Amino acid sequence: MENESWRDKLKALEDGTIRFKTRLAEILASNFTKEQLEQLEYFQNRFLKMDEQIGLLRHEVREQLYLLQQSGQASNVQWRRTMDLQKKLDVKMIIIHENFDKLSLEFDGYLQHHITGL
Repeated sequence: MENESWRDKLKALEDGTIRFKTRLAEILASNFTKEQLEQLEYFQNRFLKMDEQIGLLRHEVREQLYLLQQSGQASNVQWRRTMDLQKKLDVKMIIIHENFDKLSLEFDGYLQHHITGL
């Protein structure tokens, strides 16, 4: 059940980065200054890194689901290992969500202060 929740959260994060990249593309298709270009490239790189982190975490969630499905036949040692991995995934999910929130605030703040009329 928690695995399904993780998938939903990852999907929401992916949708958020898509919105960021779409907004960035709109800005790049309009008029912007050379000074703004450097900052826009910075955000583009941050969005790509966020996409990469989400992809890696999605892979780990799939692996964890597989381990959980196999754990019905697992020994106590394997079960504890699976639960340890579950806790680590919980922490990673929290961290990536916090990073996403920070990026969102930073990007929105930048747009509000530096990109007018868009």
